[in-house]
Amino acid sequence: MGGGAEPWPGSVATPRLLLRTFRHEDVPDFVPLIGDWEVARWLARVPHPYSVADGHDWVELAARNHADRAALAFLAVRVSDGVPVGSVGLQPDLERPDSAEIGYWVGTPYHRAGYGLEMVTAMLGVGFGPLGLSRSLSRIWAATDPDNLPSQALLRKAGLRQRGERRQDFPARGRSMSAPCFEITAAEWPARREGSA
Repeated sequence: MGGGAEPWPGSVATPRLLLRTFRHEDVPDFVPLIGDWEVARWLARVPHPYSVADGHDWVELAARNHADRAALAFLAVRVSDGVPVGSVGLQPDLERPDSAEIGYWVGTPYHRAGYGLEMVTAMLGVGFGPLGLSRSLSRIWAATDPDNLPSQALLRKAGLRQRGERRQDFPARGRSMSAPCFEITAAEWPARREGSA
């Protein structure tokens, strides 16, 4: 993901959402969403409980990662009223440099409104598309908790296919498990993009 000298995007617009970098003034709005156990229980790396200090630490880390082109994390806010609904990001796969992991969450009040699919589809476009995060990115993947069936359905709708399982650490939950692994390749992305238009 880190190739090229062009700056990474600070935001991406979708029909209903603006995906943009996190700001300190967002902390009071997103901490209650990600701090909700019904959201946090599915996330591998998010502490629970999630404090205001955790939120500010995340804003700082996300800004450093963006500046260093190490990872891209966006807060998803509704265009209509500026209310945060969730987050989506891409993180380089250290084991396979041509790959990146996509991660996302949607706040409980905004479930079943299609925001997750909108965020994931937009981020796939960032990873594979003309914004050119990396000309060598050939695969974007995600692993889910085996019991998180809604997330698995979302990934399938976004065009990712289940391709086995992988041992996934969930350090924030103090466990490791065999997790379904989904992926989409750069070669598969154009057909998925056209199918979503």
